[in-house]
Amino acid sequence: MAKNRRTAPTRGTTAFRSGRWPARTAIVAVAALGLGAGVWWWSPERPEPLGGTPRLVLDREVMDFGYVRFETPVRAVFRLTNAGSGVLRLTDVPRVQVLDGC
Repeated sequence: MAKNRRTAPTRGTTAFRSGRWPARTAIVAVAALGLGAGVWWWSPERPEPLGGTPRLVLDREVMDFGYVRFETPVRAVFRLTNAGSGVLRLTDVPRVQVLDGC
């Protein structure tokens, strides 16, 4: 009966390659942390604490461009400010009403 002898691992054997597990584990841990940080960064905003009331204030409500030919582009800039104590969120596209012949 022959006795099995244990020999030192040689290059190319599974036992020799298994010594790389700490490096692989570290790479996987860093990748998981990076993925978690990315998910946290791009997640929806957290709700603001309750309290306060937002109040929208415009610098002007009406703009008069005088006579403008049809399909001539015009530009208007409104300054919006929050005069309230709460968080103001604009969730929809603001609507503009065009008054004809005024």
